[in-house]
Amino acid sequence: MSISYLLGLMSGLVLFLFGMEMMSSALELFAGKRLHTTIEKLTSSPLKGVLVGTVVTAIIQSSSATTVMAVGFVNARLMTISQAVGVIMGANVGTTITGQLVALNITKIAPVIAFVGFAIYKGAKNDRTKYLGQVVLGLGMLFVGMEMMSTSMKPLRDKPIFVELMTKFQNPFLGVAVGAIFTAIIQSSSSSVGILQAISSQGLIDLHSSMYIIFGFNIGTCITSVLSAIGASKNAQRTSAVHVLFNLIGTFLFIAFARALPIADFVINISGPRGAAQVANMHTFFNILTTIVLFPFSNKLAALATKLIPGKDEKADSLSLQYITDRNMIDTNLALTNVRAETNRMVELAKENYDMTMSIFLNFDQEKYDKVFRNEETINFLNSNITKYIIDVLGNRMNDNTATSFTNYMRIVRDIERIGDHLKSIAEFAKTNMERGLIYTETSVKEMETIDEAIRGMFDVIYSKMDKQEKVEKLRTANKIVEGETVNYRSSHLDRMRTGICDPESGLIYEKVLIALERVSSYLSNAGKLLI
Repeated sequence: MSISYLLGLMSGLVLFLFGMEMMSSALELFAGKRLHTTIEKLTSSPLKGVLVGTVVTAIIQSSSATTVMAVGFVNARLMTISQAVGVIMGANVGTTITGQLVALNITKIAPVIAFVGFAIYKGAKNDRTKYLGQVVLGLGMLFVGMEMMSTSMKPLRDKPIFVELMTKFQNPFLGVAVGAIFTAIIQSSSSSVGILQAISSQGLIDLHSSMYIIFGFNIGTCITSVLSAIGASKNAQRTSAVHVLFNLIGTFLFIAFARALPIADFVINISGPRGAAQVANMHTFFNILTTIVLFPFSNKLAALATKLIPGKDEKADSLSLQYITDRNMIDTNLALTNVRAETNRMVELAKENYDMTMSIFLNFDQEKYDKVFRNEETINFLNSNITKYIIDVLGNRMNDNTATSFTNYMRIVRDIERIGDHLKSIAEFAKTNMERGLIYTETSVKEMETIDEAIRGMFDVIYSKMDKQEKVEKLRTANKIVEGETVNYRSSHLDRMRTGICDPESGLIYEKVLIALERVSSYLSNAGKLLI
């Protein structure tokens, strides 16, 4: 094989992989966080999970990205392992679309496709059109690379050594090992399938040998989810284990079927003589059939993963990040999930501090008082570190909607931190009450209870199941009630002060508490609307 053919092969491979990466990345940017939200919301049952995983992966052309999102959701406690199993199965089915695209015999017009994509990209007036242009350009480059690889490998058909080497892959375990290792290195089963299609299109390897390599591709693609689960929660690790188990069991089943049944002959008969189509259909057949066979046992897979990875997560230090585990996060969707999980943690701490602060204001408890200040320290830590993390991630490439989500979270954590500051002040007033034996009128207590009820309702609304618009409206209404009542109560409070009903010292603290609660309500309303 001359150096020119080798250079052609390498150039084709680079174009193919680059086109695949460009198309996948642009599709994800084009879709934005809608897919991210769809995965989270539409996976209430394993069957829905399969459908969502299939559709999302077919759109973004990356089962690894979908699986990593599922692992991230489980790590952030936004999804259960059982829900994630369906998504993983669906991702394996959806990834077969790429092979079917490559199997289309349109390599002759690939340069035209690439040119059209480039023209759309350069002439685009907005980001979404640019992303669409990149998708078409990447598709064209993928086919150009495919043609270059295929042409460069033609001379190998006359090399007995190479032909003999290809026949060795009829050994199931050798074929699976090669497929798994190669895919683990390039971390893309779609790319692996495309390269195998280029080899098959020249008749260098038949399906009886290549099918075992295809089975190995599905094992190798698990490396991405395994890497994403390192340092994550036990459930996230179990989700990754489910992905590995699903593909391992599927591979062993297919090896057994292939030894007993003429699977390769069946696929060849329905595909015709074109090697690329045979590889694509075998890949599709494997993933669909494995999903059908193992779907009824999805809960069993989750249980097996739990047995393989036993134990509970160690209780994290309060001054540590529990969900953000990588300071240099590249996957922006997973980064957004991690930010959301840490922010939810902040909200829970603020809610806990609110409950304890209002509880000890009139009935002081030293243990709760100390806990408020420990929580406040954690809230300050989270605010600082989440903000730093977001600033780091914003340096990555992302669409405008995703960037806006990140900046919104910066505002949310800032507002929650301010809520914490005001609650700390109220806790300090509570200690003053105890130390100086201050008392409050029955009217003052009832007024605080009215505001307290409105603010507690705001905390409850944020994570309730009601409609988004209804949530926003309830937050707005509750905040207006607090603002209005604060004005009224301060006015009536001044009247009580003038008539001597209120003790001057407790009256001064009461006014400061009203101001603090009004600010808590305002910041909670702002943060809640953005969270919703």
